[in-house]
Amino acid sequence: MTEDLKQGSKLGDNELMLRIGRGGMATVWVARERAKDPKDDRLVAVKAMLIELADEAEFVTMFLDEVRLVRAIKHPNVVEIYDVGDADGVMWMSMEWVEGESLHTVIAEAGKRRAIPAELAVKIIADAASGLHAAHELRDLDGSPRGVVHRDVSPHNILIGTNGTVKLVDFGVAKAVGRISEATRAGQLKGKFGYMSPEQALGKAVDRRSDIFSLGIVLFELTTSRRLFRGEHDIDTLKLVIGGPIPKPTSIDPKYPVGLERIVLKALERNADARYQSAQALAEDLRAYLKSERIVVAQSGLAGLMKRVLGERIEQRRKAVRAALKALGSGQAAPTDLLSNELAFTPTGKDRITVSGVSSVSQVSSVTGSNLSGLSNITSPSTVGRPSSSFSGLRRELSQPQPSGLSAGSIIGYAIGALGLLVALFVLLFMRH
Repeated sequence: MTEDLKQGSKLGDNELMLRIGRGGMATVWVARERAKDPKDDRLVAVKAMLIELADEAEFVTMFLDEVRLVRAIKHPNVVEIYDVGDADGVMWMSMEWVEGESLHTVIAEAGKRRAIPAELAVKIIADAASGLHAAHELRDLDGSPRGVVHRDVSPHNILIGTNGTVKLVDFGVAKAVGRISEATRAGQLKGKFGYMSPEQALGKAVDRRSDIFSLGIVLFELTTSRRLFRGEHDIDTLKLVIGGPIPKPTSIDPKYPVGLERIVLKALERNADARYQSAQALAEDLRAYLKSERIVVAQSGLAGLMKRVLGERIEQRRKAVRAALKALGSGQAAPTDLLSNELAFTPTGKDRITVSGVSSVSQVSSVTGSNLSGLSNITSPSTVGRPSSSFSGLRRELSQPQPSGLSAGSIIGYAIGALGLLVALFVLLFMRH
């Protein structure tokens, strides 16, 4: 296990500061990467693999090879990997530190209030698809494709930054996990079966289209608030992935847009040849859908979602990182250039910000206040598993200009009031005579 790792431990040039996560395969730390010139130090995320995995020689070799391979992926929607190594039996890799949370955490926390607005969900998946395409297109110096496949696309491996950026993480790790012995692998894939493609669940060879199916599952779940494949046991889940029904989103929510449903169902075609053939094609269709509906989703919309849903949690972590920097610096103040001091994540709720980021192309207006989405007529489920009606009335509210002046109801009300006044005057005059 990696419990012997503690604050101040060093893996390569990285000085571990604060453990921020632990899974079935690794612990994740915020670390300070030391450079020759202290001014060039930077914060990184370090994933330290559980030490028992070092007993699997084939896994070690493949892990190091795969991580070195995906270091070449350079794209705004993919977490950049800086270094990889093996220190005293602990395999580790350092990567870009994304201050934010996984989509899995965002879904769980947002569900306590209301579902993630559908338009933000579409943007998240479109951005993730762009990152996937960059990885799939990775080529050798001679131009031949390297055949990169993520194999573990799920909400756990899609990160949302505090600035609204969407980034994929953990390319190559799933392939290495495939080389672990069955006895060791038991805990490594727990909870992942529901996001596999049919060909992956059957143990067949996979290509980029497998990742597209997995991303289609995430898109389905984000926009319907329903888990697609979840059985009582892992084997039941695998059976559902291979042959279970895939309901039309409109059967869950009659107001679900037909255009978006077409995209979702194409991504979820069990026949890989009928599926999207590239993640780029999926991203283009998603963005074309938003354009056809005259909806613009700004990156600030995702930033606002993160602030509203996870602002306090992120602010607490930021304070802990500052404390760790100070502790490792022998009481010196933490370098301000290593950690953002921006005040976007103040959990008091007293500040007023634009939180929607969703607007009409033909009628853009600012949306301010404390409402998560800024769309007052949208009702969303408070828990996963109930149909979402987040599409109902959205285009009407965003695209149609609001009438100015008096409404028909107001005019009728005034007419009735005036008529009543005339009747009262008539009765008064009649009584006097």
